[in-house]
Amino acid sequence: MAGTRGHFENGVWVEEKIPDEPSKGGAAKAEEMEKKIDQVSTDFSRVMGNIVGLARDLVTTEEGHKVIQKKIDEAGKNIDAAIKDMVKEARKSVKPEGAKEEKKNIKVG
Repeated sequence: MAGTRGHFENGVWVEEKIPDEPSKGGAAKAEEMEKKIDQVSTDFSRVMGNIVGLARDLVTTEEGHKVIQKKIDEAGKNIDAAIKDMVKEARKSVKPEGAKEEKKNIKVG
């Protein structure tokens, strides 16, 4: 039983076949996997080229500078609006000076 694979069936050890070499289907699957790897590698290289080209255009052209400035301005407006909202909410939660503190009656029992 040493070096074999199997299982007990009705109290008897039944050996299972251990393939010595991968089947031909395995070679076809490996070839398909290699094709997928090549395709993904090609796609990745193309995408990286596009990203580098876009970055170059944004940094080196007048149109790119305008796009960057527009995004910066939009971000600034969003930050300004968020700060104004926070200040507004903070003012609601702060009591004005000299305001009387209301006492609330709590019923016990």
